[in-house]
Amino acid sequence: MRSYRMDDITARAFEGPYMEEKDFDLKLIRRTRELVKEFDIKFNPNEIVVMDDSMADDVFEAGLGLLLELGFYCQTTKRCIKFEEWEVKEVLDNLPDSIVLGTGKDAFRMEMRRAEDPRPPVIHSGPTGTLCTEGEVYVKTLRSYAQESAIDSVGAGTLATIDGFKIRKGTPQEFRAARMLAKWARQAITDSGRPGMHINDVAVVSPEAKLCALGPVDGLRPTDGIIVSQMIELKTSLAHLSLVEHLLSYGIYIGNLMTPILGGYSGGPEGTAIVNLACHIAGAVAYNADYHYCSLTNVRNLNGTDRIGLWTIGIIGQALSNNSNVMSVYDCYCSSGPGEETLLREASAGGVTATVSGMNLMGCGSCGGKLIDHETGMEARLMKESGIAAAGISKADANEFLNSWLPTYEDRLDIIKAPKGKTFQELYDLGNAKPKQEWADLHRKITAELSELGIEADK
Repeated sequence: MRSYRMDDITARAFEGPYMEEKDFDLKLIRRTRELVKEFDIKFNPNEIVVMDDSMADDVFEAGLGLLLELGFYCQTTKRCIKFEEWEVKEVLDNLPDSIVLGTGKDAFRMEMRRAEDPRPPVIHSGPTGTLCTEGEVYVKTLRSYAQESAIDSVGAGTLATIDGFKIRKGTPQEFRAARMLAKWARQAITDSGRPGMHINDVAVVSPEAKLCALGPVDGLRPTDGIIVSQMIELKTSLAHLSLVEHLLSYGIYIGNLMTPILGGYSGGPEGTAIVNLACHIAGAVAYNADYHYCSLTNVRNLNGTDRIGLWTIGIIGQALSNNSNVMSVYDCYCSSGPGEETLLREASAGGVTATVSGMNLMGCGSCGGKLIDHETGMEARLMKESGIAAAGISKADANEFLNSWLPTYEDRLDIIKAPKGKTFQELYDLGNAKPKQEWADLHRKITAELSELGIEADK
């Protein structure tokens, strides 16, 4: 690791302060609330992209302080992995400001972006943890992303079944699914004429199963990536740390995923931002992560595209970009589904907010990631196009746009009432993995509306 040997992390997982998990949760709840008041962090629904740099800086300091005080909880040993401030800052001070992902003509450079950065974001795309039908449908689904020239990487899909067998955590079928997800992803990018494209993950639950996805021929290569998740909130396990150990020796890129619950232990948007920030730093230190998937789970609607979610994402992005080289990728989850203009509106709002706040992009998890085959390359394309259009605009202009744009869809975000749309098979030609006319027409409609508001998404 950059500043830590995995032996040090493991020793702390066995020797750190003992604490029952429920007591750790209660301490996190209490301390997070105190930090929100101490730093006077306040959500403003009309200022989605925070104008006050000092508030973003306070979120960074509060998140760092939370991690130093509580530690990174190991569920396996019921111990808190504690860090000293100097060693955390040593890790942060030695992070690179860019990395190259993929290989050959399909490689791209992902850079550490800043708020109001004129450089366009990159996008990691794919079904984003949404269940997919195995086999040809999964290959064609990933191909729908890879064929879009705006999209930089694909992956992150999961399967409902493998060979018709329901996949359960820790079973032989989960291990087989990991292997096949990697093989089918490689087939998809090869069929798209982009064989060196970065594959960003295979979405299986068990850390051990992800090891089955690695391989130089049909599997994930060192130029690809694997996500190592955190448990809610600010927790890890020996299995996840062991996965990190192997990934480091294999040389693959590591993505750190955190999904704090907005409305859960972290409280409202202010507390969720603090905990999410702490999770970023924990991933940099304990996982040696190269990039970080900044996700959150709205306890009600499973999305991050309402005012509360976008504000939370935006202030995290600014906090990190103002104070570190921790590369954060906005992991966009939406309430609505493919074939619905609401989904495109959500994706565009997320792309603009994250881009102006100094982040890169990931998307999209439609219908909260809950419906099988409800994902396509079109929404990811528009998210990236919106991000390109927003690169370099001011925070004030972004807020003006968002306050005009959100009223066009925010009354349709209730997860029960949100339009579910159609499946990939209904919206795409399975022969060539191209969108059918109705979905392409909706893209044109939304980009025309965006253009009228100054976001030239289809240029």
